[in-house]
Amino acid sequence: MIEEANIKYILTIFDNIKALNAKEVESFYYDLLSVRVIVPSGEGRSKGALSIACSEIAKMNKGKIILDRSDIGFPGRDLYEAAPLIRNKYGPMSLLINSGSGKALIPLIDAQKLGQYISETGNVKDYRIDVVTSDPESPLGKLGARYGSIVNLKGQIIQENSSEVKEFRETGILTDIFELGSAVLYQAIAEAMNKDASADTIFSNIENIFKEIQEIFEDKSSIEFIKKVVEDLEKRSICFLGGLGSGLEVARMTAVRIGHIKRVLGDAVYVIRDVNLPTPRPGDIFIVISYSGETEVVVGWCKNFKKWAVKLYR
Repeated sequence: MIEEANIKYILTIFDNIKALNAKEVESFYYDLLSVRVIVPSGEGRSKGALSIACSEIAKMNKGKIILDRSDIGFPGRDLYEAAPLIRNKYGPMSLLINSGSGKALIPLIDAQKLGQYISETGNVKDYRIDVVTSDPESPLGKLGARYGSIVNLKGQIIQENSSEVKEFRETGILTDIFELGSAVLYQAIAEAMNKDASADTIFSNIENIFKEIQEIFEDKSSIEFIKKVVEDLEKRSICFLGGLGSGLEVARMTAVRIGHIKRVLGDAVYVIRDVNLPTPRPGDIFIVISYSGETEVVVGWCKNFKKWAVKLYR
């Protein structure tokens, strides 16, 4: 399953990021540095790509306050109502949006509500709408250009002849070129923030991230591990994913991807601690995302799943 096409797939993502406009990235970066609060917004895999980096940013010594719209403690029913409450309690805020199409419904509603508040109050200093998208002319792209900043990141190129099997394999069946590219961009931005570095550092961080990815594909043991996981995922089984903190965000984003494939087989994918979690069966798969591999809760999960004769991957 790990073929040369997979490398081309990754290189396509890298080429798209290298084509970013440096001035757009700089303006976007300093917008985020200037605020105290980040409200991440997106849908599906785009939201996952954004949430991973936001989780890291929240843990930094000089990090930002991350207020997710899905949190039960989020102030207000919408961004129009929440904006002044957030400003008074925490400080200036950025509505940070990740959307390849620039038309995702939830982010668009959020941006319209905040844009309305900014327009009515005239307060362009304390509120920003910062957008990463593949379509600058989209509704979200225009709102970002008007009320904050926008980064144009290329995504999936729609082929005229969709029957081209080779091209289909090289670009991936989930058309997630944008989502994975944005995940790398946000990670590079988070690393620059953590070091109080200039915007120029973002591009060198991107280079380092891709070097690390390339090293994985050059390591035979890593490839064998990936092949084994893929082979087991192709079999009829339920797949569970788990992690804490940033690991949980990676698990959620991965679950969306694997779920698209497993549903075709009639299987399901779950993230640990979800309310609809079923009892595992022998032969099911549990994929754990943990940096240290020693977190007490994660170790406890692994022990419990082993009792059910579940295949465990860490």
